Amino acid sequence: MRVGGAKRDQSGLGDEAQRRAPRLANSDLDYGLLKDVVGFPIKVVWILGYTLLTRTIDDPPVTPQRFSMLELIGCNPGAQQTQLGAALGLSRSATTITIDFWQDRGCVERRSVPGNRRIYGIYLTEAGRETWAALRQKVRRSDAELTKNLTPEEVGQLRGLLAKIHQ
Repeated sequence: MRVGGAKRDQSGLGDEAQRRAPRLANSDLDYGLLKDVVGFPIKVVWILGYTLLTRTIDDPPVTPQRFSMLELIGCNPGAQQTQLGAALGLSRSATTITIDFWQDRGCVERRSVPGNRRIYGIYLTEAGRETWAALRQKVRRSDAELTKNLTPEEVGQLRGLLAKIHQ
């Protein structure tokens, strides 16, 4: 079935993401060193995951980075902006812009920390909790689509191997 010009599969995510992701196998091109290094296949999977996630969320301004920030805020009520930015490897300005995005949508609020009015904790609002819950379902669905060819054991193994790389 075609929706909005893109073919959709049974999951509703579509195969457009699969078509757009670079391929290492079944290609007429010689990828040379790219097929032997770890970084390139990670990039390919990242592109596929990003495409699946943005399609599943279906709200173009909500990027994986912005969802990641909302997830951290939801899981760490009152965390300081600097902590949140550091956790995602964002600059101060990128962190501010990302939190401002959610604040402009009415999903988060900055509250001064008792005893130090210069420091603010970031909290979800009621609307933010609802948005967060809805987005978490979509992210889980997108991740299931991304890993559909892996067993649960392989997914756990992949997470473990990736964690070893960025320790």
